[in-house]
Amino acid sequence: MNNYSFKSMTGQAIAIQKDLISPVKLAEEFFKNITNEKKTNQIFTEIYFNDTLNEAKKSEKRQKNNKRKSFFDGIILNWKDLFDINKKKCEGGTQLLAGRMSKIDADVYKNATSSGLITIGKTHLTEFAFSGLGVNPKTETPPNSIKQFVAPGGSSSGAAVATALNLSSAGVGSDTGGSVRIPAAWNNLVGFKPTHGKLSLNGVLKLCPNFDTVGPITKTVEDSFYLYKILKGESLNTIGNNTLKNKSFLIDTSFLIQNVCDEVSKSFQLSIKRIIKSGANIKEIDLNEISKATEIAKKLFPYEAYNSWKKIIEANPEKMHPPVLERFRGGISISYNDYLEAWNELKNIRKIFLLKIHKYDAVISPTCPITPPLVQKLLEDDEFFTKSNLLSLRNTRVANLFGLTSISLPTEINCCGLMLLSKPNDEINLLETAHMIEQCFKNNK
Repeated sequence: MNNYSFKSMTGQAIAIQKDLISPVKLAEEFFKNITNEKKTNQIFTEIYFNDTLNEAKKSEKRQKNNKRKSFFDGIILNWKDLFDINKKKCEGGTQLLAGRMSKIDADVYKNATSSGLITIGKTHLTEFAFSGLGVNPKTETPPNSIKQFVAPGGSSSGAAVATALNLSSAGVGSDTGGSVRIPAAWNNLVGFKPTHGKLSLNGVLKLCPNFDTVGPITKTVEDSFYLYKILKGESLNTIGNNTLKNKSFLIDTSFLIQNVCDEVSKSFQLSIKRIIKSGANIKEIDLNEISKATEIAKKLFPYEAYNSWKKIIEANPEKMHPPVLERFRGGISISYNDYLEAWNELKNIRKIFLLKIHKYDAVISPTCPITPPLVQKLLEDDEFFTKSNLLSLRNTRVANLFGLTSISLPTEINCCGLMLLSKPNDEINLLETAHMIEQCFKNNK
């Protein structure tokens, strides 16, 4: 008998459509996987067994009566624990929000349920979503799905691990500086970051309101394409499929491919060879605006993060992991005028950068310059934690700084993602291009 919990979200939807499996049976498969997983409590903050089964029964009834809400009716999601679900806990990965109950449904959650998608539970994350490592000694650290003792990637750690371990069809996370794409890369998944503002942040705990984005974590690009449309509340059409021969890409030699570890370098070179072999045009260029923007980021991210949560943090700072607390407090000495000045400077740099990339389908780079570090070492050495955290976010936050849309794809080397960065509001072209690259990689295996 087929086990559909191991298939992609789209594969599961096709199976439901063809009556090969019912939504109830699919839910039961996930329940079995969750029960068999020894570290479930490190992945999920809460599992809604009864609610999930009740919703699956309603979906099955719609299936039998040919009244499905959408092609993905019956598909099962996990949600990072910073999305409001009415009357459910939403604690943001921090002891400072312990016991917080949601009073509303997040807009993206409402869009998902209106299409018949079902929630299996909430997943762990780093404190206030302010770390790219996924390591959280104050609540839980999910196990990396590939190598148990290394970091899972963050901040949407549980969302990625639950998806990779077949505990849900897909996950919904958030990405402020890489928090969807890093855990996707380190768990061999697809992580998609839309342009800021494309998906509603209403009902989402915010970290840096001018950089926060909602994004799907899935097994395939096709799944990300459909889940993005669902979360946006748009009607579904099939993903376009052209050829890479018509695509042109940039590689930034000034920043994004510099100082990467050996495994990441090997993965990137293999990926580029595959893409060139498929006929795509690739040009190398120095995008020196990136270095300038990352310097400005030292004022923007800490200012927004600290001012979003300072009252709650300073009421009980001892409840936070020291390196994360220190990162938040980096915003104390930044004045509002310094912040505005930095924003104005960034806007000018953005204009120059976007002129350089606007003729190309994407800038290609490694998702992270490093592979996931050992969790134990991160917990024992605060300095190593801070250094590793900044490295994990180094490449991904470029998309957030420049207001780009971005995606991370798995490569043939574990825990090494390939990242595409594209122009603002270029989501569909980026997803279709990523889909072609994904097919290119599969065809070359």
